[in-house]
Amino acid sequence: MMDQLDELRLLQGAGVVSQTGAWHYHRGADLVEWTPLLYDLFAVPQGATITLEFALSFYVGNSREQILEAVEQCLTEGRAWNLDVHCRSTTGRIFWARTIGEAILEEGRVVALQGAFQDITRERAAIDERVRAQAELSFVLRTMPDGFFLLDSDWRFSFVNAAAEQMLRRDPKELIGENIWDEFPEARGTIFERTYRAVRENGISHTFQAHFAPLEAWFETTVHPAQTGVAVHFRNVTREVREQRDLRLFRTAIDAMTSGAIMIERGPGDMNSWPIIYANAAAVRLWKSDERMLKGKTIGAVMGETVCSPDIAHIGDALATQELCKFEARHHRSGQQEILDCVAVPLAGRDVPYSHAVVLMDDVTEQRRAQEERHRSERLALIGQMAGGVSHDFNNLLAVILGNVELLELTSDAEEARILISEARDAVMRGKSLNDSLLAFAGKSKLTPQTADLGAFLQSWAPFVRRAIPSRIKLELEVDAGLPPVLIDVAMAESCLLNVAINAREAIEGTGTIRVMLNAVERAHPNGGNAQTWVCLSVQDTGCGIPEQLQGQVFEPFFTTRSVGQGSGLGLSRVRGYLEQIGGFVTLSSFIGQGTTVAMHFAVAPVDTRGEVTADQAVAASPERKLKALVVDDTPAVARVVARMLASLGCETLTASNGKEAREIIARESGLDLLISDVVMPGESGLDLAQAISRTYPRIRIALMSGYTQDRLRAGDNPDGAVFLAKPVSRVQLQTFVEAARQPLL
Repeated sequence: MMDQLDELRLLQGAGVVSQTGAWHYHRGADLVEWTPLLYDLFAVPQGATITLEFALSFYVGNSREQILEAVEQCLTEGRAWNLDVHCRSTTGRIFWARTIGEAILEEGRVVALQGAFQDITRERAAIDERVRAQAELSFVLRTMPDGFFLLDSDWRFSFVNAAAEQMLRRDPKELIGENIWDEFPEARGTIFERTYRAVRENGISHTFQAHFAPLEAWFETTVHPAQTGVAVHFRNVTREVREQRDLRLFRTAIDAMTSGAIMIERGPGDMNSWPIIYANAAAVRLWKSDERMLKGKTIGAVMGETVCSPDIAHIGDALATQELCKFEARHHRSGQQEILDCVAVPLAGRDVPYSHAVVLMDDVTEQRRAQEERHRSERLALIGQMAGGVSHDFNNLLAVILGNVELLELTSDAEEARILISEARDAVMRGKSLNDSLLAFAGKSKLTPQTADLGAFLQSWAPFVRRAIPSRIKLELEVDAGLPPVLIDVAMAESCLLNVAINAREAIEGTGTIRVMLNAVERAHPNGGNAQTWVCLSVQDTGCGIPEQLQGQVFEPFFTTRSVGQGSGLGLSRVRGYLEQIGGFVTLSSFIGQGTTVAMHFAVAPVDTRGEVTADQAVAASPERKLKALVVDDTPAVARVVARMLASLGCETLTASNGKEAREIIARESGLDLLISDVVMPGESGLDLAQAISRTYPRIRIALMSGYTQDRLRAGDNPDGAVFLAKPVSRVQLQTFVEAARQPLL
């Protein structure tokens, strides 16, 4: 059996483990006795005298008031106490304690107090931590965006958070304490009820996704076992489900498209290194591959030898600006070229301007071939149409030239001969003007704009316009004063005005009026930009008008409403081409039965140079020695004509029909001064010949003749100091070249 000493030691050990001590207060002696543990708790030396007042001094704050009241009531009424209080030791340590006290009575009077004292700091800390954790959990459950509710063992709601209130569309006050199957009877017999009951029975959490018809929503729900029932965590995934459904439908539609579609993922390098993450069935067919071979490969690896226009780098730059980019991809397969018409579209990401891109592609190989064939047919038809109109115009000019030459053989009247020669020369120049127009429409002519007063130009050309209009048609001229100067090429401006006037004349049957107006207008260019001042030359007629469906075609080259052979169809096209080249534009307004107005808008000259007059340089007198000239042209008649004109200017002339023959003559003849060569010849061209001669014989002056304009010759090929002569070459042009050649070389 355990003796009293062992029992005492056991109790003392239990007190140490539980941090519990005992105390005793003798009321008459006013002394408090402590067990050793209390001395350690309050950091008081063992054996020190403890009075009641000293013992009560270790309680702090509200705890001091509580213990004083409890001791007083126990001394006077014998009432026991059991309090959790705050204490401070002599070293300043604050701790929680549980103090228990009771009265000792003798003959009904309280003579002493005794009790226990326990350090419960750890216990209170654990309680506080549990309370804090429960508060945090409660806060999280109340405020989290997902729905959460608790069901007890009788399937009654015991907690419903705010998110659940919104998703369930019910006030928690109405749900707390109510049975879920009564409040939501539609859930009975569904996956919701089956899962809730299964979790409560087997204690295993379970997650599922289902549609709840009464709320017209999809929910992803996780059910956990709880101490008193089940805890349900859920979120509304209706949008995600619909997006997944739409994505499946969209992918099905993409796979069914006839256009190829690939999705690429943007990487850190250039676009060639970006991988393909998706390819539809059409893309697989276009690349003669399979999806497994395409997915994961980079754009550069798939494209291989494919030529993109614009190139891949340009496409990547366009995507970086979040703009779609159209491009063409050409590659050869089985010896045949395939053409893909493509467009790359950037797809925006969450944290970056775009993270992916989709490339759509269509095989347009056959379509392009058909277009080229159609264009070829259209060009042939256009050539036929042009041949009639241009042939008519040139035949008229040739008739004048031929007739005047034949009349020259018959006349002995000097004045009549002068007139015939003048008319023939004018016909030649009109033919040259028509040829220049053809070159202008082909983009092979060069204008020489100069500052001019359009009002003075119009006044000087009014008589020529009047002569082109029959007397049955009245011509009115309205010119505003003080108009700013404009940039015009005089020759082309004359031709344009005459063409528009003739069109107006042809539109008037019987009597009518052509009104030519010149004024300044403020408007923006049709292609965009800010409003600016233009000098507008308008030709208005009272003719039949142009049908609306034809108004968009009248500015096209070779378009004409006249019969075949009655015109070249170059009039309004020449006007538009000329104005666009000098920075202006032309507009047309027409109404059936009321007439047509063609308005030519000229840009105001940035600098007025009309006052700058360049004096003609004096031409040095011709020396007595004749210049020796070699004329090279593969057309003998042209070579002979040029040679005769040079001879009339006092030159000794030789002719050659090609470069080889010209080289032989130059090597054989000494003292050659001039070389006049055609540019386009069989074999060696005039350019090649001129370059070789200028290097070997630098003293020979060179002139190049061509029906093309000078700017169409290859840049950098013209020998230094070479002169360009536009065909047909006139005697005046040759005279200027010869007189310049008589000047000494610098």
